[in-house]
Amino acid sequence: MKAMTIALCALAVVGTGARAMAQSPTADDLQKQLQALQKQMQQVVQDYQSQVKKLQDQITALKAGQASAGAPAPVQGDQGSVPPIPAAPPSPALQNPAISVLPDFTYSGGNDPYWKSQDAFQVREVELAFSAAIDPFATANVFLSLENGHLNAEEAYAAFPGLPGGFSMKVGKFYADFGKQNSMHTHMWFQADQPLALRTMLGDEGFNDMGVSLNHLLPTPWMSDLTVEVSGGRNTDLFGGKRSDLSYNVAWRNFWDLTDNANLEAQLSLAGGKNATGHGTGLGNLSVTYRFKPLASGTRASFLWRTEVIRENYRAMDGLTRSTGAFSYVDWQFTRGWFAGLRADYAEHPADPRMHDKGGALVLTYFPSEFQKFRLQYERINYAGLGLRNAVVFEYGFAIGPHGAHPF
Repeated sequence: MKAMTIALCALAVVGTGARAMAQSPTADDLQKQLQALQKQMQQVVQDYQSQVKKLQDQITALKAGQASAGAPAPVQGDQGSVPPIPAAPPSPALQNPAISVLPDFTYSGGNDPYWKSQDAFQVREVELAFSAAIDPFATANVFLSLENGHLNAEEAYAAFPGLPGGFSMKVGKFYADFGKQNSMHTHMWFQADQPLALRTMLGDEGFNDMGVSLNHLLPTPWMSDLTVEVSGGRNTDLFGGKRSDLSYNVAWRNFWDLTDNANLEAQLSLAGGKNATGHGTGLGNLSVTYRFKPLASGTRASFLWRTEVIRENYRAMDGLTRSTGAFSYVDWQFTRGWFAGLRADYAEHPADPRMHDKGGALVLTYFPSEFQKFRLQYERINYAGLGLRNAVVFEYGFAIGPHGAHPF
């Protein structure tokens, strides 16, 4: 606007001067033209100042409107009994953790002692999962398990994913990185129960304890990482020495992409600690997993084959006892939502390796969606001293809430 005004004035001056030169005006004529030009300039300046004032008034009005919008709304009635309500209350999602609930129901029949000891219909477990960011440096994960009216802390730990040097860490109570199956929660199992080797050699609760876990990605040409864990040694099925006797676990995991649709994972885990006799217990686990999942073709098929071998050396006052357990299973998705599975089991008793259990299971699972699961399982096991035992298990589970993705 200012530039336009100056240009108009210049044109007026040039035009007036040109006319004056053409007409050869007298002194009186020049004086009148100068007075007319001064009046024009004064009018232009007044218009310019008027426009500036109008814009300033509009800016002031806008600022006043924004300030009034952020103020608390006036409260009618008794100001002393009801506090004013903020115009924009804070969102609860920014203050509360993500919460998930995952119940697991089973119906079992047959003469298998593992299932016969439980009620035919039962709520086997209700898992409550909580996760949230503690601050920019750590996240928290808590998994509570409600079983038979008892609430247990299945896992409760803080994770530090971005430590210097490419390290990550967990502190709290967690499943040890001992093979693949040990760290899976109930709703993640590929069958209705845990394999015999884990139940017999690691106990019903698995390798789970308070401690610290440190992980580091190794500089290998393939995907490889190393995990070192130190825990309290309170697992009575494996350790249980003095208060100062800790347990240790080292896991070396390796991953290879075989093709765009298939990959192979192998993990070697070694653990040890003092047992209740004051002597040492040593454990080894070799886990191999093959996965096939066509991605580009868009098919509804997938295939997983996992095998684990566990070796335990238990030293007591009367000598060293060695026992072995193993299981292998396949999980085949043959159409949308439908999976068929087969598992083979073998487990030697740690107290007497001459006694061993072996058997297998057939599994059919249907997922209407990622939030529901229906499963039918037939199990046949030859228990040492009991002979063949059979069980039929129907399992149903669902999930509500923003439950996070499962570990790969």
